[in-house]
Amino acid sequence: MAVFPLEPRLSKVILKAEEFRCTEEIITVVALLSVDSLTYTPHEKRDLANAVRKKFLSTEGDQITSLNMYRAYKAVSGNTSWCYEHFINTRVMKQVQDVRKQLRDLCVRLEIPLMSCGNETSVIRNCLATGLFMNSAELQLDGTYRTVTHGQTVAIHPASALFRSKPSYVLYNELVYTSKCYMRDICVVDPEWLLSAAPRFFKTHKLKPQMKAVST
Repeated sequence: MAVFPLEPRLSKVILKAEEFRCTEEIITVVALLSVDSLTYTPHEKRDLANAVRKKFLSTEGDQITSLNMYRAYKAVSGNTSWCYEHFINTRVMKQVQDVRKQLRDLCVRLEIPLMSCGNETSVIRNCLATGLFMNSAELQLDGTYRTVTHGQTVAIHPASALFRSKPSYVLYNELVYTSKCYMRDICVVDPEWLLSAAPRFFKTHKLKPQMKAVST
């Protein structure tokens, strides 16, 4: 894992991607998690920006939403006019491409097969669970979320694709502290994936048996 210039948990996700046959998508997602926001929202065009970007939104969460944006960007070969119309930050997208190329080259060097899962995006979330399982949170009966590791009360960030939904279990990439403790870069996860990823860990940090993952 030390070969990758990443946090160990994200390096593990890349190494596990071969099992899920989604290496191409995982290195893209990891690259997307390594940069600033892909989008910008002018105050005077907030409604328009939100409207045109709805086509990318995924009920699976932020990682898949960002992946949809990246795929669309690639499909138009990074056309500047398209980026302007969709309020996509071209500078950040180029950074994503640079990071992705670096990660892809490392995979080739390590002889990690580069496979694509196509539209089977649930396997991407399952793969993310193998490295981010400690960054999981579960929905409580009162509608709040608590982290599985420390029982900390957290909330879905207003900018998240999942802000208006209440999936039973989520993975987050990071926590940010403002008026509340918010989870950023989150996706829906099945508790069975968490148990499979780290059975010893979840023997101690038990998942609530009455809570079931929301189907996406």
